[in-house]
Amino acid sequence: MINVAKIPQAYSEVYSLINALGERYVNKIPKAIYNTLKEERDINYNPIYEANKPISNQDISYEGLVLISAINLQYWCNNQLEKENLKDIYINNTKIEKEKFSPDNLFKHSEQKENVISKALVEYKEGFFTKFINKIKKFFKIGK
Repeated sequence: MINVAKIPQAYSEVYSLINALGERYVNKIPKAIYNTLKEERDINYNPIYEANKPISNQDISYEGLVLISAINLQYWCNNQLEKENLKDIYINNTKIEKEKFSPDNLFKHSEQKENVISKALVEYKEGFFTKFINKIKKFFKIGK
């Protein structure tokens, strides 16, 4: 999920990455978007990226990856087939993420672990009424 508080940091990451890629990539983006990235970024956060390194090997946030993915799809794809392939990948990734974080699956494995832990931590104490009934049964020798 996208954390809105991290958007200025993501803008800084995207701005730095685009500048690392060079003029060819900067020129493909509308000036309004480039200026928004520049003006709305966190000026105290200036990551350094290398154009010849894969993005997966560089330190970039989820929010930054989302923005780069959108820019890539919208402005850097060279042809319609490439766009369609990327859309399919993005849709598939979204389905996987929704499945992973669906309410049905989110606590499936942790519930089993939690039950084991909680059973070990729960101490059984008789309530007042149960104690009273047990004393009456004991007095009349019923049950035990």
